[in-house]
Formats: sequence, structure tokens, C-alpha cells
Amino acid sequence: MTQLTDSETLYDVLILGAGMAGASLVHMLSPALQSGMKVGLIDRQSIQWDDDILSRPPSFDGRATALAWGSRLLLQQMGCWDAIASRACAIEHIQVSDRGRFGQTHLHHTEQNVEALGYIVENAVLGRALLKGLAELQVPQGGGGLTLLPHTQVDAVTMQGEGAQLSLSDGRQLTTRLLVMADGARSGLAAQLGIQHQRKEYGSHAIVTQVEMDRDHGHWAYERFSDHGPVAFLPLHKHHFAVVWTLEPEQAEQMLAAPDDEFIRQLQAQIGYRCGRILALGQRQSYPLALVRSTEQVRQGLVLLGNAAHSLHPVAGQGFNLALRDTAALAERLLQQWQHGQPLGDIGMLTDYVQQQQQDQANTVMASDLLPRVFASRGKAMAIGRGLGLMALASMNIPRRLLTLHAMGVGQQAARIRTPESTGESPCA
Repeated sequence: MTQLTDSETLYDVLILGAGMAGASLVHMLSPALQSGMKVGLIDRQSIQWDDDILSRPPSFDGRATALAWGSRLLLQQMGCWDAIASRACAIEHIQVSDRGRFGQTHLHHTEQNVEALGYIVENAVLGRALLKGLAELQVPQGGGGLTLLPHTQVDAVTMQGEGAQLSLSDGRQLTTRLLVMADGARSGLAAQLGIQHQRKEYGSHAIVTQVEMDRDHGHWAYERFSDHGPVAFLPLHKHHFAVVWTLEPEQAEQMLAAPDDEFIRQLQAQIGYRCGRILALGQRQSYPLALVRSTEQVRQGLVLLGNAAHSLHPVAGQGFNLALRDTAALAERLLQQWQHGQPLGDIGMLTDYVQQQQQDQANTVMASDLLPRVFASRGKAMAIGRGLGLMALASMNIPRRLLTLHAMGVGQQAARIRTPESTGESPCA
């Protein structure tokens, strides 16, 4: 690294973006923080959690996230699960069906001998667990520790030698041995470095809301496909579901503007009555859908993580789960490098990390991309094929168990991260 000036600060790791991926990486690096690693966490917004919604970072809004079983295990290793568990709704059964046709299949937690296939958690709950737990990690230990840099605007990034230099809008310079970009799928700083994002527009929008039903959900999740796109009902509270409804842009605009009773009528027609009758509707939000992948994930001294590396269609609910598996694999490598006194930004190590995750990423991206295209086809032959495929899947144990493993997020080798839970500590409590 070049010699620092008075206006520069040197970090071992700088994480750009305090969303779910960035905050998770901090927790996973806590053993190294306790032994002297200096980590900085940067965000343009607040990094503190407050019950006042106006002070919450935008990553932790009113939406809900589907946590796979494998993600629950990682959150346990991080010491964060206890702060989430009481507000996490277990998914014990999943029904996948095609509207207006006979084909359907069911996935059950008992097939894998676990208590749940996954969990639905409001983003606000995840935010509280991840961000409140950062406070204890800020205490310097052995010259290291965490530095929070909220309301910080990075104007430019320059790669130099074995790391990176960040120029802030207030004139300060931050220098780091490893820069982790976890600032989302539209990172302008990545573009500054010549890293492009390949964007595949789906030509559809997701309407996200919550509904209250006339019966207990019984821990069932419902994924129904139709000619207009998929709709997912995900169990949230005893009589409530989180809903993700995918529509063409014009239809989404109409449904956002529709009165509550009309929206409920249309939504009920899509999902049917297997999960009950809709009684009430929450606030509606809409988001354009696209598959976004970066052309590069690593360089010497640089990693792209989370949505900055890949942003997926929500139909399979695997975006955050994939990001968390990537984060755990990266943390495992960084902890090993730190323990052995090796460079944290070494391109050989970072390349090995990407290669380790390549198959998991490819499989998850393929599933999230293929499902909406297959099930949104209006062709009669494709519709018949979908029905037959679901019926066959329902009667074949091995393929159905493999699909269940994928939904649980445990189909890949788990990273090994040593975290405070192993010593009985819980920074997220």
C-alpha cells in the first residue's frame, strides 16, 4: 500500500453498503475483529436501528424475506437467530400449482426430518437483528474493531497496489486492503471501475403486500403460476400471508390503483380458496423485475457481494439466501487469511472463492430465471407439459426431495464460520 496522508485512514476491510449482505459479513468476521482486524462499514443512509421507521435503512423496509433452512443455520452461527426466531414464521409445507390445471406438487418438512423448510421474516425484523448487534463490535480490541460510517457518500474508487482508495464527498480518503462492494445492483462505483452489469428485463413488476385471511395458514406456503405470472402466499403471522404477485407493468399499475375490494377480488381469483378467504389488505408496493449479474465479481483487493454481484427474480425466494451463502464462503476465506497472516485482497484466494460458489450461483440463477418463463408461457403445449411435470414430480420421491433440498438452501457445501455463538456470546440479542 502507498504511504497514508493525514487525511487517510487504513482499514483491513471496507464494506460499502450496510444492507443485509454487508451487515451479515460484519457479523461473520467478528472473530477477526476481536483479534485486531479493522473493518469499516459505509452507507449513504443511517446504519443504526431505531423503532422510528424514518430512521431505518431503506434495505429493511416493509417487505418480507424468505429464509431457507440453510440461512437459518448461518444466522444461528452468527449469533443472530435468537433475535429473529420469535418473529419468524416456519414454512412446513409448500404447494406449487398451475392455475386452472390439475398439476401440482407438495413439499413437506417431514421429508427432510427438519422442523421447517424455511421461514418468512419481515425485513424490519432482520434489520433490527443485524444492525442492533453491530454496536458491540465497534469496541476496539487489539487495535481492531468496527467503525460505522453512516451518511457517507463515496465519490470515487481507485484500485492501487494491493487494495483500494475511496474518495469521500467531504474530502477524506479511506484506504483498504480489501473493498467489498455490497451496494446493490445499480452500483455506480463498480461502473467507474469498468465492471458492467448485465441486465435482463422480465417486462413485469412484483406487487408486494400482506393479507389477512379467515383461517390459520397452518404453516403452508403457496406458489401458484398463471398465464399472467406467479403469485406467492407466504405464511407470516397466524392469519396473515406476505404476498408477491407478478404482473405485466400495465396490469400492475391498474392493480396498485384499484380499490381494496377490487384488488382482493382479483387476487383471490388468482390464488383460489385453498388458503382461505382474504379479509383485509395491507399497503401495496410495486417493483420492476430483472435478472442482474455483474461481469466480474472479484479483482485484486475487490469483491462484489449480494445484489451487486447478482440480483434475482423473486419467484423462487432465493436472492438473499444465495447472498448469505456467498457471504459465508467469503468470510470463511477471509478468516483463514487473517489467521495465517495472508493478504486479505489476494486475487488467488478471491478467485478460489468465486469458483467455489460458481455452481451454487449458476443453479440458483437458472432456477429463478427458468421458472417464471416456463410458467408464464401461454402456449397450450407448454401448459399441458407444466401440468404433467407437476403431476410427475408429485409422484416421484427422489426428484421431489432434491427440489425440497434446493428450496431449503442446503444443496451446497456449507461454509465454516466460527462466530460468537460458539463461545456463548450473542451480539444480536
